[in-house]
Amino acid sequence: MDDKIFEMTIAEGRNLFQEQLKDHFQNQEIDFYFKSIFKKKFDREPTQVALEPNTELEKEEVEFLNAALGKLSSHQPLQYILEQADFRNLILKVNEKVLIPRPETEELVEWILEDNKNSIRPRELLDFGTGSGCIAIALAKEQPHFRVTAIDLDLDILEIALQNAVKHQVQIEFIQQNMLKMNSLRKAVDIIVSNPPYVLLNEKKEMQKNVFKYEPHQALFVPDYDPLVFYRAILEFAQLNLKPNGLLYFEINPLMIDQLYVLIKSFKFNLSERMDIFGKVRMLRLQKK
Repeated sequence: MDDKIFEMTIAEGRNLFQEQLKDHFQNQEIDFYFKSIFKKKFDREPTQVALEPNTELEKEEVEFLNAALGKLSSHQPLQYILEQADFRNLILKVNEKVLIPRPETEELVEWILEDNKNSIRPRELLDFGTGSGCIAIALAKEQPHFRVTAIDLDLDILEIALQNAVKHQVQIEFIQQNMLKMNSLRKAVDIIVSNPPYVLLNEKKEMQKNVFKYEPHQALFVPDYDPLVFYRAILEFAQLNLKPNGLLYFEINPLMIDQLYVLIKSFKFNLSERMDIFGKVRMLRLQKK
């Protein structure tokens, strides 16, 4: 193949992105994608885009940019293209088997850390539906007194979480387990946290293409006829396994909050709520009576 095909300067690459993606994104967003690829994939400072526009790109960089253009045109999330996502102060491996961590989930982690900032004894913590491991790893990294166990259904997902845990040098016990079949799981814990599937099927029409088309549906959607199925299962587990005065933290769908409150009333927990940055109740904290 002619090597000239792979000849491209930084400025030419930037112009190519602007031209081919202009029908899909705003100019500012396109520039963000280009500079993010430069920083996170090529390990080049974004300032180089402005200060050294005539610098020749490497052959492998040109190949990656061309491939990324096609993926971005199809609305594939940038995190999946880069195979990494930011979460608090972590860089985590992600692919289409796991959800891309969200800022709201960072707020959930912050709440748990705030409540346990003065903890001086080991506390057993269980993360249901760990995905990339973002919650479990952030908590293990930032509060060394936590002894963290993380659960998910799929071994391939747990392998991603394990790789992230190894990368960030935290000790986490990973367990393959169906959250809806936890009768055989017995584990006395101080804290339970979960960001379970909670998107209603009838919300599909409102979802962005990059989410609906690429992110794993099993981690997103719940059936409209039983949208609280995962919350119910976790509450039943918590009722049996959470220590007295233990804490249970949920990320929730604000659209289901009234139904969720009715469900919680059937269990013996004290309830607190917290809003996200958009002013919606997004997180709940339950304390076992």
